[in-house]
Amino acid sequence: PLVYVAHLRTFLLLYLILWSMESAANHGWVSIPIVFAASWGLLGIEAAAVECERPFQWQSNHLPLGKVGVVVSRNVAQTLINAAGL
Repeated sequence: PLVYVAHLRTFLLLYLILWSMESAANHGWVSIPIVFAASWGLLGIEAAAVECERPFQWQSNHLPLGKVGVVVSRNVAQTLINAAGL
């Protein structure tokens, strides 16, 4: 749901901003690459979670619902033909 995504994204970004500020203040500029890599990973997980919520869209990385429907209908038709003994 949109509310969940907005809530998660808001608090994740707030956490990452505060974490980077705290880390830079306590450990210096050396910690910035580590925080960047961890932030990139966490934001990637969040983006993947959003994509998993909508698996059936007309984009290249989504499931081919049209093709799946055709295969299912062919399989059902074949099963009905075999059950009828034709």
